[in-house]
Amino acid sequence: MINNEVKMANDYNTGLVCKSNRQLLQKIDPRDIIKNPNSEFISCKKGVYYFSTCSGTMHESIVALSMTYPNEVFIAKYRDDDIHYDSVIQTFKYKSGKSILTKIKPDYWYCISHIEKTIGKQTIRRFMKVALKHIKKIDAINDTPNTKNNGLERRHKIKSSVTINVENDDFKIEATKIGSSYIEVLGYVKEVPAPRWQLIEKEKTRIVRVNYEMDKCSIDSKTEEYDDLPF
Repeated sequence: MINNEVKMANDYNTGLVCKSNRQLLQKIDPRDIIKNPNSEFISCKKGVYYFSTCSGTMHESIVALSMTYPNEVFIAKYRDDDIHYDSVIQTFKYKSGKSILTKIKPDYWYCISHIEKTIGKQTIRRFMKVALKHIKKIDAINDTPNTKNNGLERRHKIKSSVTINVENDDFKIEATKIGSSYIEVLGYVKEVPAPRWQLIEKEKTRIVRVNYEMDKCSIDSKTEEYDDLPF
């Protein structure tokens, strides 16, 4: 987890915006923002600067940027480039050289290529939209989820998960959230004439990271975060 004191060994992607002045970043050469030699500028989309950092983050660079522009408010989102069961996206607010962790949310990912051919891409997309809606409602109970097992589960070696079933007359999926972010997806076909579900066997899988599919970059003026950044 990123914080103000610990330097991370993982590779991180960063999305950076200036909340108080949407035009500011466009006037700054992104190379002048980078202080970490392992960081590089990737792209600018709709006023958002994207960076990639090997073995670390852009945290110190953005702290320095906020000191250079002490009257401005910067928002940065950090995403671990490696995926695992507890992948999260963290949002920080920067002003006058100080930073505050304002939000942590799961970085959902899943594999569906093994069932796409049988069920169909459009049906899978609709099914996963429904499943994710319910999973996100459950996660919304805690705005800053703990990425580790709670004390009871750890002490007694208990594993827990949440499964959402979505089906129509012909197909069904079981979407099981494991850890903070991984969603295991199983697909089923209804057999006829016997009304029972037949599991679709797994083959090669393609990983889908939910937030990579989002193509929104709007600002929620009621909050301190940019909730709709593409990651």
